Amino acid sequence: MPPVSAPRSDRLAYLDWLRFFVVLSLAPIHAAISFTGMGLVYVYDAPVRDILLAGSKPVGVGPLVLAEFTVFMDNWIMHLLFLVSGIGVAFALRKRNGAQFLGERCNRLLLPLLLGTVLVVSFQSWLRALSFGRFFGGFFAFFPSFFNGIYTGPQSSGNLDWGHLWFLFYLFVFSALALPLFLSIRRKGEASRILSVARRFTAMPLMLLPALWTGLLEALFRPGWPGFQNLVSDWANVTVYLSFFIAGYLAGSVPELLQAVEKHRLAALILGVMAFLARIATYTFVTVPDGYNAANIVAQAFRGIAAYGLVTAAMGYGRRYLNRQGRMLGIARDLSFPLYILHYAPLTAATYLLLNSGLPIWTRWILAVVASWSFVALFTFVARFIPLVRDFFGIRRPAIRALRKTEHVTNRCS
Repeated sequence: MPPVSAPRSDRLAYLDWLRFFVVLSLAPIHAAISFTGMGLVYVYDAPVRDILLAGSKPVGVGPLVLAEFTVFMDNWIMHLLFLVSGIGVAFALRKRNGAQFLGERCNRLLLPLLLGTVLVVSFQSWLRALSFGRFFGGFFAFFPSFFNGIYTGPQSSGNLDWGHLWFLFYLFVFSALALPLFLSIRRKGEASRILSVARRFTAMPLMLLPALWTGLLEALFRPGWPGFQNLVSDWANVTVYLSFFIAGYLAGSVPELLQAVEKHRLAALILGVMAFLARIATYTFVTVPDGYNAANIVAQAFRGIAAYGLVTAAMGYGRRYLNRQGRMLGIARDLSFPLYILHYAPLTAATYLLLNSGLPIWTRWILAVVASWSFVALFTFVARFIPLVRDFFGIRRPAIRALRKTEHVTNRCS
C-alpha cells in the first residue's frame, strides 16, 4: 500500500494515483454494504441487521443504486490493487535480493497487519458487538473478549477477525509464494521464456485472451467458495488475485505490456462493461441459486471476464491521463496507506451513531463517508509532525516552511 518502490527515473505516477483512487473508494463501498447487506461489514442498517441476525440473506434491501455500485466495484477494484502491487514488486526486486525483499515485506505488511488488527479492527469489532446486541459495555471492557473466538459471520459468537486488513496478509503470502518465480525471471532477464511469451500479449486480440483465464477461475471456484477472506478456504479469491498479482509483475518487467494496455484501453473497457452487463442480466432474467449450477457458473464466468477487462481499462486510462507528478500526487501518496488502514473505524463509528437518527439512507451514507475521509485527512496532517507515526505510514516529512509556521504559532501562543 505505500507508494511503489522504484528508482526515481522509473517512477510511474499513475500507479500511485490508481492506488489512491482504490483506497479512496473503500469508504463508499463499505458504507454502501451497510445499507444493502451485500457483504460483511461491522454495522448494518437496522433492516439489514435484523435479516442477518435471523439467519436470512438480505435481498432487495436498500437503494438499488447502492447495491449496483457495490456489485460493480467489487467486481474489479481489489483486482486492480493486486495488479498494481505486482508491478511494485517488479520495481522493488530491481534493487533487492530475495532475503531483503522478504524482510521488507514483513515490516511493511505483517507489522501493520498485527498492529492494525489489535488497535483498529478491535474497535470496529466492539461496535459490531454493540450493534448486534451482544455486548453493552465500553471498548476497554470489550477488548479482552476480542480474542475470544474467530468471527465468521452474523451467526458467529466470536469477535476476532482481521477485517479489511486481509489484503496485507494475502499480499505477503503471494509475495512469498511467487518470489522463486520472480527471482528466476529476474536472473534470466531477456532470456526468460516467460517474458518472451508475455510480450506476445501486447498485440490484439491476444491482449484480451487472459480474460478467459480469469473467467475460468471464477466459474470453477466462486460457486463453491463465494469469498470469505480467510485464505485457507477462499480459493476463488486466492486464484484470481494471485493471477492479477503475477500479471502485475510481468507488466512491470515488460514495458511493452503497459504500452499495449494504454493503446487498447477502449477495447478492454468495452469487454469489461459488456461482460459486467451480461453478469447483471444473468441475475436479472434467470434464477441463480448458490452453489454449483449452470446459471451460477455462467454468471461467475462473466464476473471473471469483466474483472480483467475493467482492470486493464483502468490501467490503460490511468497510464494515459494520470501519469503526472505534482503537489497533489504527493498528498495522494501520503493519504493512501492511512486511508487503507484507518478509513473503516471512523466509517463504522459514524454508521453506528447515525443508526437511529431518522435521517434518509443517502444522507447517512454521505455523512459516514465524509466522516471517514475527514478523519483520515486530519490524522495524516497531524502524523506528519510525529516521526514514529509518520514513518510507519510512509508519510512525507513536513516542509520546512510548515514547520516554521507551526513554531511561530506555538511561540505566539506561549
